[in-house]
Amino acid sequence: MREQWLDQAGSQVGAGRIEQARAAYEHALGLDADDVRARYFLAVLDIRSGKLEEARRGLHAVLRRSPALAHAQQNLGAVCETLGSWREAALAYRRAVDSDPGAADARLGLARCLAVLGRTREAIDAYRVLAADPARRLAALTRMAILAPSAIDETQAADMATAASDEAIDADTRAGLSFGLGGVLEASGEDDAAFAAFAAGNALKRRLLTRGAGGGKGRSPDTAAREHVQAVRLIKTIFTADLFTRARSGGARTPRAPIFIVGMPRCGSSLIEQILASHRDVVGLGETAALPAVFENPRAGRPYLAPASADVRGLAQAYLAASRAKGWKGESRFVDKTLENYLHVGMIHLMFPRAVILHCQRDPLETCISCWRQLFTAGAETLYDLTDIGAEYRRVREVMDHWREVLPGRVIPVSYEDLISSPQTQIRWLVTQACGLAWDPACLRPQETQRAVRTASAAQVRQPISAASPGRRRRYEKRLAPLLEALGLSG
Repeated sequence: MREQWLDQAGSQVGAGRIEQARAAYEHALGLDADDVRARYFLAVLDIRSGKLEEARRGLHAVLRRSPALAHAQQNLGAVCETLGSWREAALAYRRAVDSDPGAADARLGLARCLAVLGRTREAIDAYRVLAADPARRLAALTRMAILAPSAIDETQAADMATAASDEAIDADTRAGLSFGLGGVLEASGEDDAAFAAFAAGNALKRRLLTRGAGGGKGRSPDTAAREHVQAVRLIKTIFTADLFTRARSGGARTPRAPIFIVGMPRCGSSLIEQILASHRDVVGLGETAALPAVFENPRAGRPYLAPASADVRGLAQAYLAASRAKGWKGESRFVDKTLENYLHVGMIHLMFPRAVILHCQRDPLETCISCWRQLFTAGAETLYDLTDIGAEYRRVREVMDHWREVLPGRVIPVSYEDLISSPQTQIRWLVTQACGLAWDPACLRPQETQRAVRTASAAQVRQPISAASPGRRRRYEKRLAPLLEALGLSG
């Protein structure tokens, strides 16, 4: 009888009737509570339905009975990774690999988690195992090169270069290889070849986005640029000095006000967050995207278009609830490093009058070059062409100039160059004066702080702060004419 219910459930899944399948699996489980098959497939259905916490509980129940079930461990790793539980995800992936050394997807997940957790050497070891598999070699070498260019040897670099120029290989793979190869060549001082590799990667990625490819994610660069221009106009029209004068008394005056870091990508924001997250009373949540999600909720009533009549206290509470779901426990200050919140400074001010808003600033050319040499995981459609990047930088600067005009003194500029050239002085200022925190000496040793870092700077923030490395603008200055013109610096 139990087998019949399991067969029936499988048939329902094949027909796309998920709720009927769930009922059949639950009936089978009722006949034998120790049958891990029904429990496992119920957890799989929870994953398909987006019920990740339920799936995690179900998978734990399965693994208590059958801890060596590799595919259950792998699914648990994937669920925990999506939920941001990186240590639990790494442990689950590790157990999956221990149970089945040939579980390549689990090993790939393990490598990703180890990189996020700062265990770079272990991540590289995992990628090396994957690189020995011809079917996984190119993807593994790409990830390894982006994480730690020095880990790539000459043979591997040659393989990457050959594959990157092979048009029989799909463009997405070649784009990744080109970015990875650019970092390897740059690290070895081959600036001309490195620039050419980055240029090839950017051209491929922009072409994919323009054609609507790129893994099915993202808008075309031109569409994204037009939308950004419209957003700038809307902000300047709606968020006026008069609006803020009339709305002075609103907002949530929580004693644990959030700390927001805004600005352009690749501006040094990950270092600032790592410094603050080293404080005993601060937790870094990374790029949460929680605030835009609150605004986009239909129940919010499109507050961005009518901020004067918005329920700012309700929006603030919704945002704090979303931040708790991202890992804030409510007992400390937290940092939200969603850089795109530069568009939302006005709403942040209305929602949280006591919030700290830090604008991370870095030399324009260094910022833009760093964007151009980076393969982003998602979005960033306007950051794969030097002219596009320069235009995007100017739009961000235009918005920040507007906030300085209508909210004078509200946004605190933080110079990346000052931070790395005078860390002792600047870190103390950042912690105590800019953020109003009691001094914690641990902030001077951000490289020692153990936490998940998902950004492209995950490896860099684990290194001692140093201003020793030469700027890339000097290495590539003869090739930057389009960027200089876009930034208005060519004259």
